[in-house]
Amino acid sequence: MPVVKTNWVKKTLGACLAFSFSTLLISSPFVSTPVFAHAEHGSEGGIPTVSAKAKLPKGLSLQVVKTNAYQFALATDGQQRVEILGEDKRAFLRFDRDKLYADLNATGWHRSRQPGGGPIPERLKDNPKLKPNWVLLDKQPGYGWYDPRLIKEDLAHFNLAMMANGKPINVRIERIEAEPMTGYWRPLLVNEPEFTGLNAMVPGLSGNNFMLSRMGTAKSEFQVLDDQGAPFLELREDGVWLNSMHAWASSVELFYSPGTEQAPWVKVSETGTVTYADPRLNKKPVKTSETGSWVIPVKQKEGKQQNLLKGELKWQTIVEQVN
Repeated sequence: MPVVKTNWVKKTLGACLAFSFSTLLISSPFVSTPVFAHAEHGSEGGIPTVSAKAKLPKGLSLQVVKTNAYQFALATDGQQRVEILGEDKRAFLRFDRDKLYADLNATGWHRSRQPGGGPIPERLKDNPKLKPNWVLLDKQPGYGWYDPRLIKEDLAHFNLAMMANGKPINVRIERIEAEPMTGYWRPLLVNEPEFTGLNAMVPGLSGNNFMLSRMGTAKSEFQVLDDQGAPFLELREDGVWLNSMHAWASSVELFYSPGTEQAPWVKVSETGTVTYADPRLNKKPVKTSETGSWVIPVKQKEGKQQNLLKGELKWQTIVEQVN
């Protein structure tokens, strides 16, 4: 199914995934990031995806996305009534225009809260057909949830059942083989920090991770700026702090306790070193023959002087060794 590139899809998918983590992991005091070491789990038999032949009503967009595991992400235009059915064919999620509900007495709801299937409460094991208990989760037209079938590597395909505006729909989910890796984009730092006591490096051969360290010889605290010149990270004397209200906070791949609008800055490192994902290192050229460039501005917190950390992005071809 081609992804419909409309504003409501882009806006809703981002919001629904962010909301799904705060809801699915509601028992945890930490905000988790969308990339983890085991993110490839569940793809040995192919990558789960919505079939290209699947047909959804206008105003709905369904995707399989990879967070800490594969999960579904449904976006609507806010004008639909949709119910998601579990493996037992009982609805456990309901989208009523811009309102999102969950049936707390549906086993599907509890299964959807963890990648491999969340635990089912004892009260439902004894009586799985309890009367529905629909509760309002939030006002938003989209959501992301786990389905244990997505990580069953020996399951070649299955149907996700739903009701859309009163009509039953079965969306075919199938596994496709990943294209062979021929190379990767390698970020390179081409200049050294000018500020005393500030170290910077690209810690890996690929990806968008960037490492900054405030050393004991530093004479000031430092701020990492976004493309508009607003700080989102601060390297202070007592550690590294993140503006949890910043638009990039959910994509820097750091664990943190969420702040508030009144106190948005939260500590993400007790030391002066932080390794985070910087979106600017992901701006790849259109052609592999081209070299990309990126800039990370760092400034002294109590001053106006900036140091532009500049880098390149080059394609590295993987050469197959022949014995």
